[in-house]
Amino acid sequence: MMNKLCLKEKIGDFAFKINPFLNIRVEKNGFRVLNYHSITNDVVEGDDYQMTTPKQLFDKQMEHLSKNEYNVLSYDNIAGKIAQREGLPERTVCVTFDDGFKDNASNAMPILQKYGFKATIFLTVDFIASGKKWLDWNDIAELKKTGIFSFGSHSVSHRKLSGLSMDELKEEIGVSKKILEDHLKIPIFLFAYPFGSYGSFDKRAVEALRREGYKAAFTTVAGFNSINQDPYTIRRTRISWVDDEYEFVKELNGAYDWYRLWQMIQEIR
Repeated sequence: MMNKLCLKEKIGDFAFKINPFLNIRVEKNGFRVLNYHSITNDVVEGDDYQMTTPKQLFDKQMEHLSKNEYNVLSYDNIAGKIAQREGLPERTVCVTFDDGFKDNASNAMPILQKYGFKATIFLTVDFIASGKKWLDWNDIAELKKTGIFSFGSHSVSHRKLSGLSMDELKEEIGVSKKILEDHLKIPIFLFAYPFGSYGSFDKRAVEALRREGYKAAFTTVAGFNSINQDPYTIRRTRISWVDDEYEFVKELNGAYDWYRLWQMIQEIR
């Protein structure tokens, strides 16, 4: 895995250096969604799947967004501007977290508050209160009070949705929505596909999301989103412990947007 990461970085370097206009292309007429998971207390070792980010590094990444005048908006704000045809400001970014790690409250929340940013947590219902590393309902209620976080569903059990029966889709998509709404007393309109790459969801899953009243769904397919992006296939840029300041700048400027082609090839294989 580490060799693959090194190869990906080299290709990203090449893409970043040969296209001096890349920065302009990705910053106008659209938005980039950053995808985080766990924000840890310490330096990360051995996380080949890039599920963790040390809080010191997360702080530096958020500081970079602040100092460089990125417009960190909630997806609701972005969708509202698109619907009203207001247009999006340059350097629009949306911050999201998947799964519902407890350290999103202890580590990520104070840093987001420090810079005045908002974010969305996609909660996997079966994970809530299931162990020390997961948020419980009290944690989620406290996060809701801060106004920093909005919430979406990440299904009930974190299964791939493609190929599931209609009853199973109802459980993962509809029941998860109802449970979250019952506990949080707010409408849940956003969904993040478990795993989220090509092959993890299909047309039937999208149809189920529409029926259940979701307004948008987030993938893990790499890339930038134009204002015309299908709201049920929103792309995201995975950020983790591998993204030091230089790598983070590359991610923001689209040096790894080509990676969705590799994701597609992997699915075909």
